[in-house]
Amino acid sequence: MRGPLRSRRTYLSLMTALRGAAACLCVLACVLAAGAAAASSARDATPPAPRFHAAAGWLIVKPTRAEQPGSWRSMVVAVTTRDVAAAHPFEVFTSLTRLSKNRILIWATTIGRNRPTFTPMQWPPRLSSFRVDHGWEGQPAANVQQRLRWGVVDGWDMDVRVYFATQHPGKKLLREAQAQLDGLTLPSR
Repeated sequence: MRGPLRSRRTYLSLMTALRGAAACLCVLACVLAAGAAAASSARDATPPAPRFHAAAGWLIVKPTRAEQPGSWRSMVVAVTTRDVAAAHPFEVFTSLTRLSKNRILIWATTIGRNRPTFTPMQWPPRLSSFRVDHGWEGQPAANVQQRLRWGVVDGWDMDVRVYFATQHPGKKLLREAQAQLDGLTLPSR
């Protein structure tokens, strides 16, 4: 009798182990599914980009996922048409080295919604309210001036940057940049 009893115990032990393994696999599958759903939700939660109205002398570019993996959905770029090479492919600072003298590149990004550290900003943004940087960490070339403005507008946290391929943009160039900024619209909800 010991033989059949031992076989039954072995069988029951094996079945218990298999049930435990199946339960573990079910839990693992649920965790993986929840992680995939959270990742998908996080991707879908990426805020939409603002929009530029097409203006004569300007090219509007939406960076691709390959060019801007973390912000491609929330970013838009406007560049003077003579500088198409600065926008294709778009690389955050490397593209600025391809700007022709007295040309402009503007990028606008929706960062999120209602960050407490953001202060209200006027919309469309006024170039005169931007911080002017003649030099900054990561500056790709000494001739590139950066103008930066971030803040909250209608619940959207925005980051808008204007780059000139000169450290001393004249009045005409400043008017041209402001005219393009005037055509910038907030993301749709």
